[in-house]
Amino acid sequence: MTTFPLLQLPLVAMEHVLCMMSPFELIHVSLASSRAKTIVRNFSKTKDSFSVSFSNYWLSISFHRNLMIWTYSIHINQDHANMYAIIHQNDRIREMIRKVSEEPLKDIMKWYDYAREVLNCKINSLTFRFYLSSSENRRTIDWIAAQSNTMEWMELSSVYEESDDDLKYLMERILVSGHFKLKVKKYKNDFRMEIPGNPEWLHIENAQFLNYDQLLRLKSPIIILRESILTNEEIHRFLRSWMSCETHLELEALEISISGPDAINEIMDLPHEKTNDPRVVQAFDDYHMISQVENEIFTIERGDGQKRASVTVARLWDEWRLCLIVHSV
Repeated sequence: MTTFPLLQLPLVAMEHVLCMMSPFELIHVSLASSRAKTIVRNFSKTKDSFSVSFSNYWLSISFHRNLMIWTYSIHINQDHANMYAIIHQNDRIREMIRKVSEEPLKDIMKWYDYAREVLNCKINSLTFRFYLSSSENRRTIDWIAAQSNTMEWMELSSVYEESDDDLKYLMERILVSGHFKLKVKKYKNDFRMEIPGNPEWLHIENAQFLNYDQLLRLKSPIIILRESILTNEEIHRFLRSWMSCETHLELEALEISISGPDAINEIMDLPHEKTNDPRVVQAFDDYHMISQVENEIFTIERGDGQKRASVTVARLWDEWRLCLIVHSV
């Protein structure tokens, strides 16, 4: 087999070759020698970093650039030993490498520590499931927070386990600037937690811990609260405060659980108009709330005359929800 003298090329030619390499290939080259590692590391510092996502449940690290995804994962199941695949997913292409280890979480973290060093990147997307012991959860959280304490995208989940303390531990150390989805099924009866920062898109599947005062402290432009404990009167008060320019001037959309379709009568005991404007109907679909509006749409106006909000109700996944979108006058 003929070898390619990459490290002997002139600098411009070498960088041209490195530009064509995947993150896996760059890592592989860096392992050839200390000089190769230095070259790859210096090259990576001059280029746009890969976006990186980490999942502690799937034990995977994925690098993203344009329409390409490169995923490295480590499993404990011998049936998946040393798997390699290229998968076409709609308009994206995913290259996958899967290894096997007796300590997959420890080894995926070790592997990424090296990759981060030579590729000059950091985790900016996190999928975290609270399924291990508290000590293991917190060790992983500390490892993530040490390299990046702000995520552009984060999803936290727990199905059966009560993970209140570990959830708070993570939220005290890692913020979200973009998309934040919280999918925790069970909380202790007295559980309370603030949502720090201002994620652009906040989705809480089980919002039973969140009361009215906490709602007022949320500053996300898009808010989705399912299984909410807020009463009709509290939602009514929230809308009145918005109309008076007292709160949530940055609000773009709100979806919140309600008791049933008749709740709209109490909630919308406000000055309003009714509309069937097709642009408003389309806006509910644009925010991925309702693909087909079937109930009346009520429109309220903010006191400064700059914004209006249109409100309707819909039955989605066996739960009635109030859906609101804000638009210009």
